[in-house]
Amino acid sequence: MRIGIIGKFPPVQGGVSMRTYWTAHGLAARGHEVHVVTNAKEVQPPFRMHMRAEDWRRCEHAYGSGSVSVHWTDPVDASQSHIPMASPFVSKLAAIAARVHAEQPFDVVLSHYLEPYGVAGHLAAQIAGVPHVVRMAGSDAGRLWHHRQFEALYDHVLRSAEIVIATGSVAERAIQRGVASERIAFGGGFVVPEHLFAPAGPVLDIAALRHEIEAEGDLRAFLWGDFAADRPYFGVCGKLGERKGSFALLAALSRLKQAGLDVGLVALAHGPPDVDRRFRTQARRLGVTDRVLQIPFLPHWRVPEFLRSCLAVCCLEQDFPIGFHSPIIPREVLLCGACLVASTEVIRKLPAHDRLSHGYGCVAIDDVNDVDALAERLAAIVRDPAPAPEVGRRGCLFARELQREIPFPHLLEQILQAAAAREKIPQEAAGDAPAARATRFAFAERAAARNVVDRAKAAPGCFGLAQARAILDDVQRDIAAGRADLKPLALAIETELAVAMAEEDAGDVDALDFDPLFRLHIARWALQDADLAALTPVRDPRVRVLAFDYDVAEFMAPRGGADLPVQPAPRRSHIVAFARAAGRYRSPLVVDARTARILTLSDGTRTAAEIVRDADRTAEAAGRHSLEWLEQLFVHGLISLRDRPAGFGAQGWNRRAKA
Repeated sequence: MRIGIIGKFPPVQGGVSMRTYWTAHGLAARGHEVHVVTNAKEVQPPFRMHMRAEDWRRCEHAYGSGSVSVHWTDPVDASQSHIPMASPFVSKLAAIAARVHAEQPFDVVLSHYLEPYGVAGHLAAQIAGVPHVVRMAGSDAGRLWHHRQFEALYDHVLRSAEIVIATGSVAERAIQRGVASERIAFGGGFVVPEHLFAPAGPVLDIAALRHEIEAEGDLRAFLWGDFAADRPYFGVCGKLGERKGSFALLAALSRLKQAGLDVGLVALAHGPPDVDRRFRTQARRLGVTDRVLQIPFLPHWRVPEFLRSCLAVCCLEQDFPIGFHSPIIPREVLLCGACLVASTEVIRKLPAHDRLSHGYGCVAIDDVNDVDALAERLAAIVRDPAPAPEVGRRGCLFARELQREIPFPHLLEQILQAAAAREKIPQEAAGDAPAARATRFAFAERAAARNVVDRAKAAPGCFGLAQARAILDDVQRDIAAGRADLKPLALAIETELAVAMAEEDAGDVDALDFDPLFRLHIARWALQDADLAALTPVRDPRVRVLAFDYDVAEFMAPRGGADLPVQPAPRRSHIVAFARAAGRYRSPLVVDARTARILTLSDGTRTAAEIVRDADRTAEAAGRHSLEWLEQLFVHGLISLRDRPAGFGAQGWNRRAKA
């Protein structure tokens, strides 16, 4: 395809510019001819990146049959003068796109961010007579679209588009404003390029960067502070602001200085002029200018150099007014193997964040504005930096696993192909909701729906324990009347009921103190691998371990009655059931005997080393292997870990367990 992309691009700082860049190059790498039309050269400091000659060259690239070409608007000058004066971005972007299309026609136009790119993309697509795919970000969907002087035009752009890429509340509002639901697509997420964002690689040379910026001249004012970066330092990346935790971080840095801790702060971060002035004024007032260095924004591909150079990287966004905004910087930090210090708000926006426990794969700050607590967390890292690389390593594994299932950029490619052909969006892009557990009583519902029994106790999808028990009674009555062929179905329903009863029992437990993010309770600020054996595992009180005398796995995947085993294999098997969380029931897990044993023994009376010795007593696995398995149970939220109380040795724990 020939794809026209209208949007932000380097040297514009920020997540939309970064996504547009990697999207263009990702599509080109898949063999498409991509033409980017952008006003990026018109961006003014501080939101303009420091670009070297080699950075400018990276904007365009040829990938065999695919390529990225960039078409820039000219900076506003006297030839564009009009009253009242402003750079006519919409006109320039739309006209350039139309001219490029006239030379070699586009198949589709993609715009990212409504102002001015979505509007310009709409005009360009209208002129060219090609489909327009609109993508929104955060502030345009959450703020600009609600502005009374913009919303009528934006509504028209969205209603006119062939496909609107949106999810969640943004998709809901688009439907309310007249966009047909069948033209709304999930865009496939975004993958941070792991060949650049990785633990191994170059580290930012601050002295060389100073020389580059001073030679450039026009960004010299955005290099500020007296910190020489010759000692360990925390890093912060992105925009400055109250809701970004910037000023709380300065206050915490002051506390660290008062405590005699020799650490600095390097800020690859800026804000509007008034915010930058406040940031620098507060640094002076707190007496930490000798601990602060503020540097200009760098191109996305140089950000890993900065992240690798930091002792830890802070992402402290809190009370952000656009709830669906999900920053990409935390994922970049994790992929680079840097120790992430982040607000719980930021961490909980990450998919599967419950696997990223505080003190294990990150450092979580519950309230960024509690300066004492923030300073205490940062001071712990400075005083005891040894766990930081291990926290970073675990965070990197989490982020890589997170990205493994993200369909980028091939799902976006399919969306653009569908738009170009004016066909329905691909099924994979029809929604972004994770697959939920369809029903807890699949076999009972099947029995009712297929009239296996005399009467249906509830409509499909509305079954509860009482209805499932009634269906089981009907099935057992029919078995007693001679329907021996229903015995496998009865056993399947009994299995469903056993799991459901365990889920209800687990849901009755008061587990308010079991926060998945804070399930590591140790004196040290973070876990080192060598410390694991001495910790005490405690099973999540919302988890139940069930044992069966038959192979329960044969009943876990809903199948037709003819597929049920006449007689399941007679062997011991186990299921882990979970209490309902966030209104949903998590699918139960079939686990092996060793896992069930580890979970059963994780009652707070034994160390990890004692548990794996017991679990491995009749197994060939080495103890370390089982420790790794126990660690995975912690990662997946089945157990918490805590220090062993003083005064209890290994024998003491055993005696207590028997008492």
